Amino acid sequence: MRCDQHAGLTKAATEFIVENRLASDVCPCCNHVLHSQKEKIGSYEGFDSYPLFRYALTGGRQADEFLQAAPWSSGPIFFLGLKVSDGQVFEWTEEEMQEWL
Repeated sequence: MRCDQHAGLTKAATEFIVENRLASDVCPCCNHVLHSQKEKIGSYEGFDSYPLFRYALTGGRQADEFLQAAPWSSGPIFFLGLKVSDGQVFEWTEEEMQEWL
């Protein structure tokens, strides 16, 4: 059976976003997120369409998700990379991707 599988971002990329992302604006009364510090910048296709995001970071930087690879194993496995405006790039290694296959 075919199904989309999401590896997503690497652990290092996720930690980087958590540590460097601007805080979202939150309503002080109800704690509802008023303005998220991420925006949809594109998408990639599988069984459905999935969004790619840009994150607003501290220091005026931004980071964009991109589809790094989508090898097949009973359906595509989506590996996302992260490119930071200061030149840093977070990507899956071949060894890490092989662990998913």
